[in-house]
Amino acid sequence: MDEKYPTKLTKGSHYRLTLSLGGEGTLEMEGEFVGYLQYGSDMALMLRLDGDAIRVVPSRSVLFFDILDFKDEKDDRPKENGVYFG
Repeated sequence: MDEKYPTKLTKGSHYRLTLSLGGEGTLEMEGEFVGYLQYGSDMALMLRLDGDAIRVVPSRSVLFFDILDFKDEKDDRPKENGVYFG
């Protein structure tokens, strides 16, 4: 079994989120992950919905999500030269 599974949310991937509406049930939505948004001390996911609208979803409201299609993870961090000062 040589399948590759994602280890983080990646831009361009498509997800189906199930959100909690408090005591009023749940809501499902699908979209393309475009990034994170921090507002105050909270963090949110940003999803591009059909029609190019961007939906901001507070991370605390996400119950679970399904991975519909994921893009490969790219590590764009600069490579360190191996020298450590501490």
